[in-house]
Amino acid sequence: MQVTAVQKILFIIFLLLASRSSFAVVSPKWWGDNRAIYASFDLSGAGGPLMKFPSDDIKKKLGTFRNLPVLLQEARRLGCNCVYLISYWQPNYAGNKGDYEIRTDLGGPDAFKDGVAKIHKQGGKIILYLEPFIITRTSKAGRNHGRDWCMKDAKGNPQTYYGRSRFFLMWPGEGSGWTDYICGVAEKMVRLYGVDGFHLDSYGCQWDLKDSDPRHAGSFNKGAIRLVRKMRARIQRIKPDAIIILECCERTKLLDVCDGGQIESGAWLYSPVKVLNEKPWVAQRKYKAFTSHYSMEEMDKIFEMGYNFSLSPWWFETNTSEKDFRKMHEHIKKPDEWLRRMRILWNWDNLLYINKVPRPGNIDLFQLRRDLEMRQYVKPKPEYLETDAYWEAVNAYEPLVRKLLKSSSPVKTQQQYLREKLERLKQSILSKPTAKSP
Repeated sequence: MQVTAVQKILFIIFLLLASRSSFAVVSPKWWGDNRAIYASFDLSGAGGPLMKFPSDDIKKKLGTFRNLPVLLQEARRLGCNCVYLISYWQPNYAGNKGDYEIRTDLGGPDAFKDGVAKIHKQGGKIILYLEPFIITRTSKAGRNHGRDWCMKDAKGNPQTYYGRSRFFLMWPGEGSGWTDYICGVAEKMVRLYGVDGFHLDSYGCQWDLKDSDPRHAGSFNKGAIRLVRKMRARIQRIKPDAIIILECCERTKLLDVCDGGQIESGAWLYSPVKVLNEKPWVAQRKYKAFTSHYSMEEMDKIFEMGYNFSLSPWWFETNTSEKDFRKMHEHIKKPDEWLRRMRILWNWDNLLYINKVPRPGNIDLFQLRRDLEMRQYVKPKPEYLETDAYWEAVNAYEPLVRKLLKSSSPVKTQQQYLREKLERLKQSILSKPTAKSP
């Protein structure tokens, strides 16, 4: 039987449609050009690369959602044009995951709509946090549907979240109404407030989970993929250039149906470049990944690889006052004090790096950071929590930083360096000729 040209074309289209899940989605242009997101609030639990960065208090900083453009102004001080907003729901980040009703103490829905509109009027973008994996048991959604929609253990009891019974773990597969519910929440946010997309916490790292609820069918993996794909399709029917990103970049089947993710561990424990290079897809630059680190040298490497930044208010800090120098010579007595000391050391390292001053060659800040964190678990507990390597680092960096600050030449800050880097990229994108239609 002779195959016609039309049949060949139809067969090719069929093959493309059948294999479409093996290709990453095509993102809106604004997102394709975007190289950074800026998050100011609740950074300790809002997705991977921003863990252990300091964050601001949303109530003190904004007062009302009508002041949301303040965040855009800060983002632009770092060369960024996209705000990532966390803790916008009632009553706060920790108090309720599940309902995502706009906080009344910051002005409620009207103030939120006004603030988002102001960001857009100024040419900025805003994406919101959503949690597709867990809900607080005391939320309205938890009270009304949690036990029906959540995953169960072999005894039929709701599974716990890392041993904490405060949350339900939601089943995204068949037999649960969770996917339709959380997609409906996303649709509402886009329809009512015009937001530009969502960061889905937990998704991207949860996989192969089992559920013993006899009413639930299918698999967690297929359900999670369906949830992400469905949410993206539904919000894009309302706003075609809306996007979805995930926490983590572990599951390529999820990355194939969204607009990227935030690399989970590079920001605060390991080198993010090391973490990126462990991904099998990194050389192809197939997926849009965002990450961060205290080290500007690491940030440069991330950027050179073609990947992107998750930014926080920490980049406005200088940590170079006389008070900070004195603090670094005090013993570390509190278990969490090591983190503040490491931030100061990274800042000092960054100042030397971006001002082209040779840095100490025998200091490993990555290893020091790990050693200081583990020091608090030593038994019997030592009187002081610093190490000999800590004192070596302080004594090596301090005189170099003091000399730099006393020099007659202007000292470039972290903020200035980041902004110049991102602004140069923006200008190169704008200067590229656009393709002409035939």
